Amino acid sequence: MNFLARRLRSLQSRLVERHDAGNVVLFVLGLWPMLAVLWALQAAAWWVEPVRALYQPALLPSAHVLLSLLMAWLAFMGWVGWRRRHDPSPQPWLVQLTLVPGIGTLVGLSVGHGLHDNPLSMLILDVLVLSRALFPLRVLRAAWGLALGMALLSEVLQGVGALVYAPLLIQPIFVGEALHPWWAMWVRVIFSMAVLILSAVLFLLAHTLRRRRAELETLVRTDMLTGLANRREFMTGLERESLRQARSGRPLSVVLFDVDHFKRINDTWGHPVGDEVLARIGALLRSHTRDQVDTAARYGGEEFVLLLPDTSLDGAQLVAEKIAARLRDEVFDACGQRFLVTQSVGIAQVVEGDGGWALRVADRNLYQAKQAGRDRIVASMAFKEDDAMSPHP
Repeated sequence: MNFLARRLRSLQSRLVERHDAGNVVLFVLGLWPMLAVLWALQAAAWWVEPVRALYQPALLPSAHVLLSLLMAWLAFMGWVGWRRRHDPSPQPWLVQLTLVPGIGTLVGLSVGHGLHDNPLSMLILDVLVLSRALFPLRVLRAAWGLALGMALLSEVLQGVGALVYAPLLIQPIFVGEALHPWWAMWVRVIFSMAVLILSAVLFLLAHTLRRRRAELETLVRTDMLTGLANRREFMTGLERESLRQARSGRPLSVVLFDVDHFKRINDTWGHPVGDEVLARIGALLRSHTRDQVDTAARYGGEEFVLLLPDTSLDGAQLVAEKIAARLRDEVFDACGQRFLVTQSVGIAQVVEGDGGWALRVADRNLYQAKQAGRDRIVASMAFKEDDAMSPHP
């Protein structure tokens, strides 16, 4: 199962990245089985007398040789793509030398069997979906244009009497009567293979779309530097948990952190070192929160925030003290020199479901912690009355 999951993720990455060489390999792997089935059917028609009688004797060998050459050519192009699979650069020549012969020959065979009433049209639909999944539209113009041109040209030539319908056959597959046993088998085989391949491609596309949507949703919710929730996700969680607190009366606390003298770190050691400090603090916060319960977020710049459901003011202060103590023991290194980092912390417990006010109180407590000398924790209940705003002892 792990192998299959890795292969599926690899296919999805190919679809998203538009890697020319790798996608040529996937296109050949998708088209080659279709052509192999056609080759087997034409070989049977060549060697079985009752079936050979359904085809134009002068054209059937040429069509079979053409299909054999195409399969050999596509196998060669797939091998070239495999050799270049690690090269991410655009390779339009490789793509065109694969798509144009593959799609053009399949359309030609469909015209030869009667474009309107044979199951090869289903295979053409498969190839169109597969090629569109693997390559951008600008790359497909030549191959799709050739396919459309061949189909229109056949219609025009038939309209003026210069080309008979289904020129590869003695008579069309459908003549208004029960199908010949050979054509009945032909239709079932081609149609079943086409449905199987098309279903696999559509499943892969749907799975890729679902995965990409999940990744985009994660990007919208996550701060890329620290891996924590971003400010938007925190505010959404604060609103949700505040409503729950108002209904249940269970405690809810907000803990606001600010890295002390962070500008000095950036000015002294550079922004890459500052980013490393923020990332390690993010990991520290994440390790001290409960999965699926608490929310640790980067609030902005060097500020972080915790949303702690079912946690009283004393409990939140205990969590903050553990994080502060752990951070004091964290040694940072820059250019061979070591330095330490501390945080100032403001905490507030939500009262009557007013999470917005609690956040303001936590911010005010954070300011008081900085004014008192930094590397301190100030906590209070988030009452709205001014005389109830004094810090928690």
